[in-house]
Amino acid sequence: MNTRRRGLPGALILGTVSVVVGVLLFELAAQWLLERSPAGRDELLGVWLPPRSVIPPQPPPSFDSNEPYDDLIVGGKRISKGDLWGIMREDPIVGYVPRESSVSANGWWRSNDVGARHDVDLRDGESSQYGTRRILVFGESFTQGSRLPQEDTWVYQLAARHPAIEPVNFGVDGYGMAQCLLRYRTVADQVRHNAVAFVFLPTADLWRDVNTIRSLAEPWHSFAVLPRFVPENGNLYLARSPYGDVDAMYRENRPVLSKELRDHLRLYDRFYVPMLYEASGMADFPVSARLIAAYLGQRKLREIRRQMFYDPDSEAWRTVREIFLSAKRESENHGAEFVVIIMPTHDDVATAADYEDFRLYWAERVDAFRHLGIKTLDLLPALSMVAADLDYGYDGSHYGPAASAHIATVLSQELSFEIKH
Repeated sequence: MNTRRRGLPGALILGTVSVVVGVLLFELAAQWLLERSPAGRDELLGVWLPPRSVIPPQPPPSFDSNEPYDDLIVGGKRISKGDLWGIMREDPIVGYVPRESSVSANGWWRSNDVGARHDVDLRDGESSQYGTRRILVFGESFTQGSRLPQEDTWVYQLAARHPAIEPVNFGVDGYGMAQCLLRYRTVADQVRHNAVAFVFLPTADLWRDVNTIRSLAEPWHSFAVLPRFVPENGNLYLARSPYGDVDAMYRENRPVLSKELRDHLRLYDRFYVPMLYEASGMADFPVSARLIAAYLGQRKLREIRRQMFYDPDSEAWRTVREIFLSAKRESENHGAEFVVIIMPTHDDVATAADYEDFRLYWAERVDAFRHLGIKTLDLLPALSMVAADLDYGYDGSHYGPAASAHIATVLSQELSFEIKH
């Protein structure tokens, strides 16, 4: 017994020395493998170490809409980035909007005089067809019909299937419901309309309404500070960007993040985790400590994303609900009906097929909107019935022509607005 006790300190010392030597060897190897990327961040075997940069040292190259997208060729034509994503410009209210009266290299994407993906100019004009019910449709990339020619988008096909409806496509890549409401406000007095539709994809869109810099939540090359709404006592407070344009944001936040932007992100961006971006002096910490911080920070981000979706009273859900109620009131003030279209992604359709809990939760969220008096159309049941036909766009993402045709068919049957003269 005494022999064991006498040997215990030695074993502890030996174990401690082994750990210290192991850590030192790891640090030596890690320092040798550590890489600094052009974006100004330290990476170890693909892991982005804190303190991470919010704004890259150099602005990303300006988007050239005429530049070919990889080696994509369709119908013998080399497809451009503008064909797939459209042509945008900065906007002081919304953040960015489609450039008016523009056409992409191969004509896949076309905008009219108010920046809608629509072939008819609308400002101060009448419907393209007498008696047509004009529906202004707002949403993100799945609404825009991103990665598809104009004629293959579901909004375009809806018009062909339902002659009594003139849907006008205001969908834009990367929008949240906040951008949809702000965009509606900019065109509501310019374009006569009978109805307004917001297209919402819960799993793809919800996070955007508690986020201001998209690259903090997703691996996007998007660093503009976008406006967002904050629910306060049943009202919506608009948190605008502190900067008039992206150039001003870069000037004020390189090489170090300004206090103004840091404070703004702490208040309004739920994906700004200080552990990942603000650790004082962490650049001089051992790599092992920075790896641990990276792991804990990423785990926190996963928890944030999961909680915001599965907690029906999360800030994200409350924000979206208040945005829809505001959009409904503002639409009605313009004599127009308001509807929310709930659309699933490919993954949502697959998940719903495998998990009843997901289907039930999805249905509960749809019913919650309806209980607020918001007309809501749920596309999950209909698209689940044609899951095998839900193809992809030309870059392998979003919905393709066949899926868009199904969406147009479903909506042509379900949309039933009164004609208002």
